Amino acid sequence: MINVEVWMFIASNLLVFAVGGTLTALSYRAQRRLDHTSLRYTTLGFALITVSTVVEAFYAPGIIDTGPLAEGRLLLLYTIESGLIGLGLACIAYSVLRYE
Repeated sequence: MINVEVWMFIASNLLVFAVGGTLTALSYRAQRRLDHTSLRYTTLGFALITVSTVVEAFYAPGIIDTGPLAEGRLLLLYTIESGLIGLGLACIAYSVLRYE
């Protein structure tokens, strides 16, 4: 039987994946329609943020409660996730700054 926390984890990751995927697709369509180079970075930023959620969703359940190395692996996972989110936000910020 799956507990409530697992369902909340699944639901929150699905929500972020759906919204992030939608924003990535909309940004890509806007870039194609307007042919503005800076919008490519917006698309890349949203994609990186969405990928960070996918990485967490696939690897976090396998790392939790796996023994003495779990803390180090979990910290590495969160570091990678935060790095992807940071890069994604930096891409979006760069895109906004370059937009004329």
